[in-house]
Amino acid sequence: MKKNGVFYYPHLINEQALYIGGLRDTVNLYTAEKFPKYARPNLRVSQLGCKAEMIAQYFFWSHKYKYDATQMLGVDPIKDCDIKVNDMRIDVKGINAYGSNVRVNEKAHLKDKNTSHYLFIRPDSDDLECQMAEWWLFSHKEVSDWDLVELKFSKAFQKEIV
Repeated sequence: MKKNGVFYYPHLINEQALYIGGLRDTVNLYTAEKFPKYARPNLRVSQLGCKAEMIAQYFFWSHKYKYDATQMLGVDPIKDCDIKVNDMRIDVKGINAYGSNVRVNEKAHLKDKNTSHYLFIRPDSDDLECQMAEWWLFSHKEVSDWDLVELKFSKAFQKEIV
């Protein structure tokens, strides 16, 4: 499989991500009550994450890959990867349209989630009519070799993208 590229998707995914991301944010409030260590309500992050996961699923579906995707909403923390395709267990990450680097939270990366790859998806814009996204695929091992940087609330493995 190729390691990066550009992909076109139906712009309807943008609007769907707003709604599902909003629901995910609401569900995250319940999750934070039940599991305080997983508290992270952030509507924009939830919407971007949903959009990236839906674009990834559309990518695999439209290229006729057989894949399995985990549920997008649930009160209990999901302890599995986002998508399984071939022998890959993929964690999907959304990147803002203006983003110039990719990041993976250190604790999440080192936790045994059985992830073999990370798929980063950066929509071309935040516009609801956007139909294009760039994507990058990295193995778990590659991410382990990235620079470890201190962020506001945590540490993350980070790599600049062009």
